Amino acid sequence: MRPQTIALLITSVFVFTACSSLPFMGSRERAAKAKPPMSEADAPSAPTPSPKVEAKAGDAEVLEAPATPPPKPSFLSGLAKRLGSDSGKANVGPCPAVRVLYDAQRFVELDGAERFENVGYTGEILNVRSVCRYVGSDPITIFMQLNMAFGKGPKAVGSSKVVNYWVSVTRKDIAVISRQTYKQNIVIPSGSDRIFTQSLPIVIKIPRANKDIAGANFEVLVGFELTPNQLEFNRNGKRFRVDAGVPR
Repeated sequence: MRPQTIALLITSVFVFTACSSLPFMGSRERAAKAKPPMSEADAPSAPTPSPKVEAKAGDAEVLEAPATPPPKPSFLSGLAKRLGSDSGKANVGPCPAVRVLYDAQRFVELDGAERFENVGYTGEILNVRSVCRYVGSDPITIFMQLNMAFGKGPKAVGSSKVVNYWVSVTRKDIAVISRQTYKQNIVIPSGSDRIFTQSLPIVIKIPRANKDIAGANFEVLVGFELTPNQLEFNRNGKRFRVDAGVPR
């Protein structure tokens, strides 16, 4: 072979190798070696969708979290629903104050001198839970319930007793409008000396002369029916502890 021909072949090999390394060269060869389409079995699983966030006009962003069981209704939410406060309309004013009259908050039965061994039944109003409802010119409707505790001392007779308590509605700092007495049946089982219980639900309606009369003008007081001696005992600030009179 002639020297000129050998030199031309060597030059052509170098030119072809250099050009094939450029980006636009060799594309047909790479396309021919492309991987076959991926099957459904080989495809990666789709990512778990994240909770969506919607922004509504005038509202804060709302997160669409997975549904969870609704919370159990509380005591006050049940009362509110019963009184219709879930209708979307707010009360036109504040609720009347509901209080326990301190002098009538408790009672102690005594059979003899003021000693623990002479104590019969005792009772105390622990607190009162209440909600109210009134819109427009409607009367004020109050739904309330008392939490009470009762005890049985050495001189208590039997395991049951009927206790009377009252609920009074007043024009605040002016005069009593109405007063109603209720009965509470209590049973203290054998082997126990105290119980905690609730009164039956109480519903009170207070009429208003017009729509401008607010609940703040009224007050609701509750207390036990007491004898003169029991009332004096309370007003003197006297109390019996469970361990009173026990030798130390």
